[in-house]
Amino acid sequence: MGFFSRLFGHDAHDEEKMANIRRSIRSEIDIAECIEAHMKWKGRLQSYLDGTSREQLDPMVICRDDQCVLGKWIHGPALNYFHDDEGFHKLRSDHANFHFVAGSVVKKVQERDLAGSDALLKNEYARASRDVIQDLAELNKHLHRQDQ
Repeated sequence: MGFFSRLFGHDAHDEEKMANIRRSIRSEIDIAECIEAHMKWKGRLQSYLDGTSREQLDPMVICRDDQCVLGKWIHGPALNYFHDDEGFHKLRSDHANFHFVAGSVVKKVQERDLAGSDALLKNEYARASRDVIQDLAELNKHLHRQDQ
């Protein structure tokens, strides 16, 4: 079975129920906004690394995956739909990793390890960001299927 298939991979006779679930989820969270917010982190981190940011970033807050809009949703309401879905657990894991790596980038900058921070940003962070965005794009595809 594919990503998020436990919820969205049901037979056609369940289509009305699935359409209602998709509408309910869309009313709770805007996945496209979450993708955009996570994409903006690269610029924020790069500015912080370059010393051009006016933000005071706290790695102990950034590393928490339950503080952003997406994190609050995946640790809360999303469990009502996806608690046993393999794809959802991948999203949760990838999202936690994203925040851990983003926090590590900031911590390295604060330790004045700019080369280490730059390497993290270009490698582990880039992979973590790509993973979260791919997971969210897959979920968004399911959420915006034509409701019948």
